[in-house]
Amino acid sequence: MFISRSTSKHKSGKVYHSVLLRESYREGKTVKKRTVANISHCSEEEINAIEFALKNKKTITQQSYNPNPFDLIQGRSIGGVYVLYSIAKQLGITDVLGSSFQAKLTLWLIFARIFEQGSRLSATRLHSHYDIASVIGLKRGFDENDLYDCLHWLCEKNQNSIEDTLFKKIDGHNFYWYDVTSSYFEGTKNELAAFGYNRDKKINKRIVVIGLLCQDDGNPVSIEAFKGNTQDVETFANQLIKLSTRFGCQSVILICDRGLIKDKQKELLKKYNFHYITALTMPQVRALLNEKIINIDDFTAELKNVNHNNLRFVYRRNPERAAEARNQRQERLDSVVKRVAKENSYLIQHPKANAFLARTRIASTLKTYYLSDWVKVRRTKRHLVLSIDEKQQQEKAKMDGCYIWTTDLSEQEISTREIYDRYKDLKYVEDDFRTFKTNFLEIRPIFVRSEKSTRGHLVVIMLAHMILRRLREKWMHLNKTVAEALNELSLICRNTMNFSNGQKVDIIPHPNKEMAELFEAIGISPPKMIEESKINVVTRRKIRSCV
Repeated sequence: MFISRSTSKHKSGKVYHSVLLRESYREGKTVKKRTVANISHCSEEEINAIEFALKNKKTITQQSYNPNPFDLIQGRSIGGVYVLYSIAKQLGITDVLGSSFQAKLTLWLIFARIFEQGSRLSATRLHSHYDIASVIGLKRGFDENDLYDCLHWLCEKNQNSIEDTLFKKIDGHNFYWYDVTSSYFEGTKNELAAFGYNRDKKINKRIVVIGLLCQDDGNPVSIEAFKGNTQDVETFANQLIKLSTRFGCQSVILICDRGLIKDKQKELLKKYNFHYITALTMPQVRALLNEKIINIDDFTAELKNVNHNNLRFVYRRNPERAAEARNQRQERLDSVVKRVAKENSYLIQHPKANAFLARTRIASTLKTYYLSDWVKVRRTKRHLVLSIDEKQQQEKAKMDGCYIWTTDLSEQEISTREIYDRYKDLKYVEDDFRTFKTNFLEIRPIFVRSEKSTRGHLVVIMLAHMILRRLREKWMHLNKTVAEALNELSLICRNTMNFSNGQKVDIIPHPNKEMAELFEAIGISPPKMIEESKINVVTRRKIRSCV
């Protein structure tokens, strides 16, 4: 006897499933089959029990039947790791790093930075949750000290070669964007840490200055760390040397934010036969207006162009930004008026309160809100009064939404519209910095101490960001963020089936429909079977007890 399952489809479209208990018999030399019973109405457990009994009818006893012949044990996550490794191969990162032990640890650091931002110590603890070692083919155990050594390896021997090799894998570009940011440190021992312009607004925190160079498609090509007290313009020359000497670029148009390209930097660009596009600072804008090179009344929503001393100036007034500036200025003024009323009320209710200190506080607020040029506060006995210079206010409003961009390229080399569009694309670098610092990779705060570790940490950040950019591009049409998609894929784990006879089988389940779409979008097949690397990953420092 045996169990026979069949499926049939009616012309109406309805599908019927049947389960029959059948037996075979012989008539002469012919083997025939007949139906003993229709057991379609039985539950799946009952059908499985009957099938098990028929297959084991010679040895089965009542006690030997086990309705659950195996235990399913969930293992470590493998889906998200497999996707990251596949993208790293597509981008050429795995080829550039090589197959050495340090190269494998670099991949571990990159994936750890994406999955869980933290220290090298926390990166080792990911081994209990993610089967990174099996996916990347790591056969040797390690601890957090090996990860620190890996950062040194990246800095000492491989950052330049990694950047140079990745640069050669892409098509030639003429436009490059460069910008500078800073990141703060916890502690005081880092060799690059120094007090400087802290963009994170962290008081009494030392910083490191970070320069990022990108191509015109937004792809980062180089990242560099400078001591925290380095001026932004002092980082500029290094980028020209990279582009000319290491990358071998012949024709370069460098696009930088206002303040990064000054007279000295322009001379350096001429030396390398490079060109630039940048925006003017407000003092530079006022200088052009004072010299009558550009008239304030000429600013409109339309882009305009003027040539002066072999330089081109492109200018316009952004009406949306002008309205926003007016509203913000009025909001700040309203806030100060409320503070003055509050201070006056307090002075009335508290005769011993110091009116001079109250005035000082309001004057400081006016300076903080950038209103002190046209709003003043005076004290008449124990009462504070605001005075507004209407003429100065109107002069201030004239510059709302006004921008001027400049370049040394002629009209034959680049159009006015392209100058504007290319500068606006500087947002690529700004977006990268936001991803580095707040959105995903959390570059700050930096916990490492040595200069080599800091530089190696930044290389890991840049490579991780390249993977995130590719995933964001591939998954955008699915209306999912990279974080959401990776969390979903993390549910795909390596599971183990322990059978009652002592056998063990590792299985990776098939993804559901949503997960399958994520794999399909990046052009890879879901993982089927990956040989497990049973390595020992340990942490030398243990979690401190709260007792």
